[in-house]
Amino acid sequence: MDQKKKSVVVAGGTGGIGSEVARGVVREGGNVLLVARDEAKLAERVAELDALAGRGGAAISFVADAGSQATLNAAAAEAVSRFGRLDGWVHAVGSILLKPLSATGEEDFARQLDLNAGSAFRALHAALGPMRKQRGGSIVLFGSAAASLGLPNHAAISAAKAAVVGLARSAAMDLARYGIRVNVVSPGLVRTPMSAAITSSEASLKVSQAMHPTGRISEPADVAAAVLYLLSDGAANVTGAVLPVDGGMAAGRPPALAS
Repeated sequence: MDQKKKSVVVAGGTGGIGSEVARGVVREGGNVLLVARDEAKLAERVAELDALAGRGGAAISFVADAGSQATLNAAAAEAVSRFGRLDGWVHAVGSILLKPLSATGEEDFARQLDLNAGSAFRALHAALGPMRKQRGGSIVLFGSAAASLGLPNHAAISAAKAAVVGLARSAAMDLARYGIRVNVVSPGLVRTPMSAAITSSEASLKVSQAMHPTGRISEPADVAAAVLYLLSDGAANVTGAVLPVDGGMAAGRPPALAS
């Protein structure tokens, strides 16, 4: 999973998964442009990454909102300006909304679609220009095990993540002619600040762990390892794939629930 000399944009770069992906790229000698809205958090993360850059990798920050096509385009252009090319785009932008269908309004639904599928669509367009010009690149989007399971209280987020999967598969077919690969990493529950409302409660955490056949939820490093593989030359012939990192959650019922 060598990332040496690669140039990667990590959108959502101050989040739990995005931060871990950035650490992996920099440790392996790659260059990272971190994209997020919070300038102070970006500065903290870049300082941390600078201390990890042992093989020539570098990290810079770029303040942008994934809700804006113009700012994502500018992030892609900045990566090319600073590093000479754009080899990868990791779109670690998303949300968790847990509400029963009866309590999910049109605004909730529209917002989840835009935060997840809408921002992924904008990311594809932002990365497309530089990657098409250089005839190659890897784009990694994020789905969810909830997209393929019937889980209560997940109507809006399940629909949004399923839309990301459909978008990625179609984009993979459109962009293969340019040497651009598009794949999805599909986690179950991951221990990040975004999921703290679930993971900080012992009762909720136990319920979540029981839904995973492996008996545990994922850590950011579990998910980052899958992303780094998809960015690497080792995945050069992988596109249109959905790679689950969910402890077997989407594959079947855990033993404790199967009887």
